[in-house]
Amino acid sequence: MQLLWCRTMRDWLVALVIGITIALVGPRLFGDQSKPASEPFAYVPPDGFVAKSAVGSAKAADTPGAKAWELPASDPGKLPTALIVVHHTAVNMQVDEPSLGKMSQEMAPVFEDCTWEHSRHEMHMRSDGARVGLIEGDCWAEIDLTAVGGEKKRVETKKLQLIFPENEGSSIATISFPKEQAAKLEPVFEATMDRAKGVATRVPMPPIWEYGAFGVAGLVLGRLFAALVLKKKDDDPGPKSS
Repeated sequence: MQLLWCRTMRDWLVALVIGITIALVGPRLFGDQSKPASEPFAYVPPDGFVAKSAVGSAKAADTPGAKAWELPASDPGKLPTALIVVHHTAVNMQVDEPSLGKMSQEMAPVFEDCTWEHSRHEMHMRSDGARVGLIEGDCWAEIDLTAVGGEKKRVETKKLQLIFPENEGSSIATISFPKEQAAKLEPVFEATMDRAKGVATRVPMPPIWEYGAFGVAGLVLGRLFAALVLKKKDDDPGPKSS
């Protein structure tokens, strides 16, 4: 009886060790893998944009090394239609859903001359497996033109932030354009998530349930191993002495 109890405890201990091992290794071994980019990061703006000095409403425009592009208006006498400012940060930003949701709640202080209202955030998967984050919001401001004979006017713009993981740090593209042109311009800017070069694949930590699923599977495999291999060994009387 005692021998049977010892073997049962041994079998469960073996199954538990196998289950824990598979739970820790499985999600990383069989899931997506992080990998570095094969070249330095380079943002590719949409067709028609021209380079300019990095000046804009976001704090990113004041970051050393920031690059900017603008879309000139069809009428030379009008302001540019859209502005893109790209800057680098040393922070290895995650672009999974929870991280993007947290970042979207911290957008308001980024834009100093308008009031930010969050619209959406999502993770975009490129064909090469790299993940790019997108945060979108509406930004509005009251412009007082009464001093020059005009009136107070509410100006509404769309703001996009595209987060690109790099080998070291991340690059963020901050995009501003009139809200009334969102249907036309949004798909154009979203396409640049696939056009950018040198985007690293940064895979987030697997969810807890995935570790649990692999752990249960490992526990089952451990019990089968104990039942088929260890039991057979226990039942084998070994070579008979002559």
